[in-house]
Amino acid sequence: MRAKLNRRTVAALRPADAPYDVRDTAISGFLMRVQPPSDRSPEGRKAWFYQYRTAQGKQTRIKLGDFPGLSAEGARSIALERATEAGKGIDPVARKRQERAEGMRARQSTLKAFLDDRYEPWAKTHLKSAAFQLARLRSDFEAWLDRPMSDLNAFAIEGMRQRWKKAGMQPRSINRDIQRLQSVLSRAKEWGVLSGSPLEGLKPLKADKTGRVRFLTAEEEGALRKALETREDGLRRARARFNAWRVARDKKPLPERDGDYLDHLRPLVMLALNTGLRRGELLGLTWGSVNFSGKILTVTAATAKSGHTRRVPLNREALEVLTAWHARQGKPKSDAFVFPGHEGERMKRIDTSWESLMKAAKLKNFRLHDCRHHFASKLVQAGIDLYTVKELLGHSEIAMTERYSHLKPENLRAAVERIA
Repeated sequence: MRAKLNRRTVAALRPADAPYDVRDTAISGFLMRVQPPSDRSPEGRKAWFYQYRTAQGKQTRIKLGDFPGLSAEGARSIALERATEAGKGIDPVARKRQERAEGMRARQSTLKAFLDDRYEPWAKTHLKSAAFQLARLRSDFEAWLDRPMSDLNAFAIEGMRQRWKKAGMQPRSINRDIQRLQSVLSRAKEWGVLSGSPLEGLKPLKADKTGRVRFLTAEEEGALRKALETREDGLRRARARFNAWRVARDKKPLPERDGDYLDHLRPLVMLALNTGLRRGELLGLTWGSVNFSGKILTVTAATAKSGHTRRVPLNREALEVLTAWHARQGKPKSDAFVFPGHEGERMKRIDTSWESLMKAAKLKNFRLHDCRHHFASKLVQAGIDLYTVKELLGHSEIAMTERYSHLKPENLRAAVERIA
């Protein structure tokens, strides 16, 4: 059907049982599509289209708008523009898609928008420490949140790094924060939000490769072990005093707290000192991962920082600790956590009890993670090669293990003795 498409002729068109087109007699390719009534449109719908052939010869059409929202005069004007584009070899549909994609990129081009809309949903699925990483990104780069990510060039980052250095931040910490941002920008490039990574090629600051390696002296380790035992003695005495108070009031006493390992802290710390497990690996450990007969402990990929399963042999003390702690818990099921929370759930933190323990042991600047350094330092000082230490610690690269190499000064001493 053909007609001069103007306000009067379009208003007179009535919907039929099936869709039909009315083509304009003046502008080739300009048409109106009339849709039959539906639940959403009881009176039917009328929409303007322009139909054309692409440079490849494919016939396609682009919607111009709905009537009466777009008038006949307005639709004719847009149709002429599309005809001009098609005549120049420009595909209006492809151009519209490109404009839509560019608009999407513009909306997501700020750091805040990209973090909120794209990166956070991905991080929550793929990163174990998503909440921490996102919080650091939004805190460290707060001044950049509302600016386009493309503005984060190497010059701007260098100024940021210098300000952080003047504020007292160590190069290793600065590098970690910048690497966190680089990871975000790499995702933006991969997902088409950025055409390139603005920080690609940025070199990290020179930093001490050894970093912070805090381990215990023999005296400090003795003080830590003594504090753990003293703490349990205190728990026993506290239960005895409480029971005496109950008996004096004709109340039934609670079970006495006999034996060792009255709660999670002592076995957890002893296991950390003897296996070098990270905090997350310790708290995520289940009894099914402990092979008592094989004297080996499995750190699953789900709890390992590297994402790879590794197996750690249990020395005598570690095996004794786990055996006694297993019996203390009443030989729990294999899927139960080795160090459960109050309701059997995965324990999250031990900050309060750890701080009290450090105060009792009179230890300064020693974290739970430093038990891992202590484990590694004892291995190196015992003559164990760095590759074996790397495998036991679950390091992804040998460079991470090499920071313990300074604990073997005899190697350097032997080297210089050769030229004496």
